[in-house]
Amino acid sequence: MYTISPALLDDAPTMLDLQRRAFAEEGRRSGTQDIPPLTEQLEAVTDHIQKQTALVGRDNGEIIGAIRGIVNGRVCTVRALVVDAAHRGRGIGSALLDALERSLPDVAKFDLTTNTVMEGNVPFYERHGYRIVELTRHSELVVLAQMTKARTFNQPTTACS
Repeated sequence: MYTISPALLDDAPTMLDLQRRAFAEEGRRSGTQDIPPLTEQLEAVTDHIQKQTALVGRDNGEIIGAIRGIVNGRVCTVRALVVDAAHRGRGIGSALLDALERSLPDVAKFDLTTNTVMEGNVPFYERHGYRIVELTRHSELVVLAQMTKARTFNQPTTACS
């Protein structure tokens, strides 16, 4: 069984390693390793943990998933939702996304960008209420989907602890 909790500063190296492993296939399919999740530096992840929202999923203490959110006003940009390959299909990604949304009760809208070269990405987010607002051709192989989800404020939210 896994748990979800706020990331600690000591988690940053493991989060970055997991992120790089999780996005390696996307880089391969995109024909470039020059994509933000693969070029991000440890200092950026550490800074994010200190100043924004960062959650991790743990199984027996081992980090098996992570997600980050950048809040600007009442909008949260979802970043780096990753799950270790050995633990996919257990609902961890869904639980992390839900926990991020619940942990930010004052956010009115969640935005994200995902690469359509990974054919499961858009359907995953659509199952969670996100909708494509724009498709942008970044290169011959890469089409980025900008997606958004408005919070329904008539439903109660609880903070993630």
